[in-house]
Amino acid sequence: MNDNISLVFPYHPVNGNAISALIASIDIDPELVGIQILIPNLKADPTTVLAKIPKNHKVVLAVSLFSVQFATYEKLVASYRRSGITREILVVAGGPHPSGDPFSTLHAFADIVCIGEGELVIRDLLKNYTDPKNIRGIAFLNKNGLVEKTEKQPIIKLDDFPPFSVKHNLFRPIEITRGCAWKCRFCQIRSRGQPVRHRSPEIVAKYVALTVEKFKERRADIRFISPNALSYGASDGRTLRLDKVVELLKAVREVIGPEGKIYFGSFPSEVRPETLTPESVNILRNYSDSNSIIIGGQSGSEHVLQLSDRGHTPEETKRGAKLLLDAGFEVFVDIIFGLPGEREEDVEQTITHMKELTALGAKIHSHTFLPLVGTPFANKKPGVIADRYKEVLPILQGSGKLKGQHLKQENDAKLLAEQRQTMMREREKRQH
Repeated sequence: MNDNISLVFPYHPVNGNAISALIASIDIDPELVGIQILIPNLKADPTTVLAKIPKNHKVVLAVSLFSVQFATYEKLVASYRRSGITREILVVAGGPHPSGDPFSTLHAFADIVCIGEGELVIRDLLKNYTDPKNIRGIAFLNKNGLVEKTEKQPIIKLDDFPPFSVKHNLFRPIEITRGCAWKCRFCQIRSRGQPVRHRSPEIVAKYVALTVEKFKERRADIRFISPNALSYGASDGRTLRLDKVVELLKAVREVIGPEGKIYFGSFPSEVRPETLTPESVNILRNYSDSNSIIIGGQSGSEHVLQLSDRGHTPEETKRGAKLLLDAGFEVFVDIIFGLPGEREEDVEQTITHMKELTALGAKIHSHTFLPLVGTPFANKKPGVIADRYKEVLPILQGSGKLKGQHLKQENDAKLLAEQRQTMMREREKRQH
C-alpha cells in the first residue's frame, strides 16, 4: 500500500476517455488502494490543487494529450512546477503525441513518456516511482539528452480492465475495440503497434449495467469507442462478423431495456465504407437507436486514397452512403482536404464526389490534413484548403450540407508543422 504519493491527473473532456481508463486501471489494483488521486479541471489553479496534497507526498502529475494540445499542456506543466517549486513533481505524459514523438515531449516538459497503451505503465510508475527508468513501456532522456526507451509492456486483454472509472465517477463511452487493422498513413492509431482486440459482450454489458445504475433517474444512452464499429468481433479487424455485432447489441439492449438508447456507428465509433452492406445496415437499423452514421470516406480521389493506404474507393463510400440513406439514416461523410499528394485533378474529383454525396442526401463532415507525429505523413507539408475548395465549401455550408472544423484545422496544421521543425532543429543540435 502506497500512502506517500499523490497522483494529479488534470481533466479535459477531449482526453476524458483515456484519463478514465487509466484511473480505472489503478482502481482495481490492490497495491494502490492508498494512492491519493486528484482529478482537477484543466483550468484549475495549480496552487489550490497542490494545497490538497500532504507536504511529504511525492506528486505524480499525469497528462494525456493530442498533438494540437501540445502548447496547452506545456503551459499547464510549467504552471504546476512554478506552484510546486518546493515540491518534488514527476511529470508523466502519454497519449498520441508523446507516443509518436517522445523527444519533443521530454524536452518540453515531461520527465517520463508512456509509449503506447498506459494501463500497466501508470500502475508500475506509481509502485516504483523512485526508480522509474526500470519500468517497461516508457521513454526518458539520458544524461546526454538523448531519448532512451525501455522494453515494451505486454499487450493487455481489454476484458481484464474496466473501460472507465466507476470509483471516480468518470463514466465514458465504452471502448469495444482497440487497435486497427488498417494502416492509414495520416492516422496515429496505426503507429501504436497494437493488435486488434475486442471487449466481450458480457463485460460490455456489465459496465452498461453500472452506467444504468448510476443514471437511473434518466434514460440510459450508451455509446461506444471503436476505430471501425462494424469490425467488432473480427479477429483480423477486417472480416465482418455481424453475428458478433448482433450479440453485442442484444446484450446491451437486454440491460437497458426498450427505453434506453444505443448509439452505434456514430461518434466516437464511425464506420468504414466497405463494411456497409445491406446486412450490416439492417443491423444498424434494427438493433441501434442511431439516427446519424459517420462514414470515413476521406477523399473523392482514388489516387489520394491509395497514397493514404485507406483500402477503399470513392465508389464504396457512395454505395455505403446510399444504403444508409435508403434505410432512413442521416449520413455524414468525413472528407479531409489537403492530404499529401493531392493534385488539382484530385481536388476536382473530391468536389464532384461531395456534390454526388450531397445530391443523394448525405452531408459532409470536413477536415484539413494535420501532419501528426508518429505517422508516415508526419513530415509532410501541412494541409492547405485549395482555392477551388474555397469556392465550393461556403455554398455547401450555407445550404446545411457541410459542417466541420476545416478552417481551424488548416491553422492547426501550420502550427504543428512549425512545432515539428523546431523539434527537428533541436534534435539535430543535440545530436551534434
